[in-house]
Amino acid sequence: MTPHNDAFVWLSFVFLLLFPISSFAQSFFQLNEQDNQLHFSYHWDDFDGNQNTIEFSADKNDFLAPLKRYRGFNLERSQRELSRQLNRYIRQQQWRGIQAKLTPRQQSVELITSKARSREQQAQLEQYKQRLREYYNERWVDYLDSNFYETISLPPGQQGIIPDHAAIAGEMASVIKPLINAIGEQLGNNTQRNYINYVTSFLQHIPYNDLSSKLDSRGDGFVPPNQLIYYNQGDCDSKVTLMTAIMRNIINNAQMAIIYLPDHAVFGINMSKRDSDTTIEHDGIQYVLVDVTGPAAMPAGTVSEETEFHIHTGQYTVKPVN
Repeated sequence: MTPHNDAFVWLSFVFLLLFPISSFAQSFFQLNEQDNQLHFSYHWDDFDGNQNTIEFSADKNDFLAPLKRYRGFNLERSQRELSRQLNRYIRQQQWRGIQAKLTPRQQSVELITSKARSREQQAQLEQYKQRLREYYNERWVDYLDSNFYETISLPPGQQGIIPDHAAIAGEMASVIKPLINAIGEQLGNNTQRNYINYVTSFLQHIPYNDLSSKLDSRGDGFVPPNQLIYYNQGDCDSKVTLMTAIMRNIINNAQMAIIYLPDHAVFGINMSKRDSDTTIEHDGIQYVLVDVTGPAAMPAGTVSEETEFHIHTGQYTVKPVN
């Protein structure tokens, strides 16, 4: 009665976490809330030891509303939702003798059919199964897109589901506009590298925290850019997403990417290269690597020995973001 070969089994998780090493920290951070306005103020030292100051304000509702309900991927939750959609579709089609059922641990969905009484009925049930498989695959793609998830593969074959960082960065563009404007006011007409290093040092000095015990216990540690700014802490892929959102709006004529490594993520940008820069090439585009996680102070083109090892051994996946 239970055709195990009709079970839909999905991918394991890839969590992007990196524990910090000792280095610098913010010298000052302040968030004031008054009359539904958020006022942010930061002081930190850049790579040359110079103190930087930046301030900006935003409407609290506008700033915090986007992706407020974002949750890290949960396999059981996704399968429950898709099982409901499949059974709703079966009822709409008025099909008899077939249903979608969750496996005992809710890790996948199975198609259960009644015993066919004739070859014609068996052929009909097989047709139902095929159409349901196609419908399931369509709804699966929709589920990932609508919840800002995507699948990823890492050498040598690790697969999983992660937040769609590029899509989330795009969603945040208008929300973090006050921060982007404040950065522009500070740097004015400047080089790409100076802008990148300014934002990189700003993000590296935001305290590292995977936030897995906060914010509704999402578990994967990721928070969208607006919440990273509001809570003034975040992990590597949270910071890379904020970096992407900022730089796509400041330097809109350069190719950019997020580079995924085992348990880590870094930013990449196609710009003038220095001899000392760590780079990768993907689809004919050379990206200078930028590690914004912190708290280690690493300017554009400088990465950790572990990241260097993963790059040199091909253990990475490139996701262009524009």
